Amino acid sequence: MSKKRIIHVIDDLGGGGAETLLVDLLPDLSSEYDLILITLGEKLEFESAQIICSERISLGYKGIADIWKTSIKLKKLIQKYQPHLVRSQLFFSTIVSRLACPKQVPFFFSVHATMDEDPIIFYKRYLLNSIEKLTYRSRQNMIGVTQAVIDSFKAVHPHHGRTFLLHNYVRNPFFQQEYEVNYTANEPLKLVTVSNIRLIKNIPYLVEVMNLLPKNKVRLHVYGEGPLKPMVETLISKYGLHNIHLMGRRTDIHHVLPKYDMFVSPSTVEGFGIAVAEAMSVGLPVVISDIPVYREIGSDKAIYFDNKDPQSLKGIIESALDGRLDLKKLSRNNKGYAKNRFSKQGYLAQLREIYNQANTIS
Repeated sequence: MSKKRIIHVIDDLGGGGAETLLVDLLPDLSSEYDLILITLGEKLEFESAQIICSERISLGYKGIADIWKTSIKLKKLIQKYQPHLVRSQLFFSTIVSRLACPKQVPFFFSVHATMDEDPIIFYKRYLLNSIEKLTYRSRQNMIGVTQAVIDSFKAVHPHHGRTFLLHNYVRNPFFQQEYEVNYTANEPLKLVTVSNIRLIKNIPYLVEVMNLLPKNKVRLHVYGEGPLKPMVETLISKYGLHNIHLMGRRTDIHHVLPKYDMFVSPSTVEGFGIAVAEAMSVGLPVVISDIPVYREIGSDKAIYFDNKDPQSLKGIIESALDGRLDLKKLSRNNKGYAKNRFSKQGYLAQLREIYNQANTIS
């Protein structure tokens, strides 16, 4: 029996979270499906040997003015390859695919973030929301990475079609790390966060918290880059916090995380929070902001704080310093929980079930 053909569309193959997971999935998807991978742009931050698919095509997309022209190119490719279904990831890939995909071909698109919460300038948000509403049709099938994302999508589209919940998965190397909490009161508590340094990630909050704690008792390493980095550096310098280090971006975070005692994240908005799931998969205790997406991901295995009140996180860290917070118990619980919740095998089984419904919901 020949494989079912899928056209998978994504903006490009830069090094972001969605792109990294897709590249990691390609060998598994290609073993089961005849996968045509289409990117809007040319960007490629992976080795060519990692891109496992039947064919890879770039549409030469240059920007928002190219949407209509690019959709025509994609429509011709859909006519040529006659796929069983079309799947898109990320915003502009979804817009182009909506315009290109004919009614008779089942179309699935992923949404990775809650709607209307990213603090972008008004005119840009209005433009993107208008495009979103104009191109969506209820026959199209939405895959949300969390229930919070699905709920926000439904609020924007009251007359919506089918939606599917599919949590992101954690790549196998995170589960394979040997980790054991070995914090002792004689050493600084080693905190880590992995995050883009931008407004919704709320890194300045962590600086404020660290300024309330003894510098010789706690150390924080921040992995990531972003537009707010200069402001964070200025704040660190202002307070003289030699115990905070901005470590830059790393591609081997699974090797880095086991060096730390606790993972922290003060985000104000998240679509999924893959860094939290990765930290739990290694076995780190996670202490995260009390927002709906994090409650969905961390369940009762995480410790939550008020990301508007630095005293809230300060109190939790102090409880770890004096032994009231059982880090070893948190670590044991997280590893097993994450394996059951965020495994690649479970993700693939759910994705297969969603794709198997293509004929019944088109």
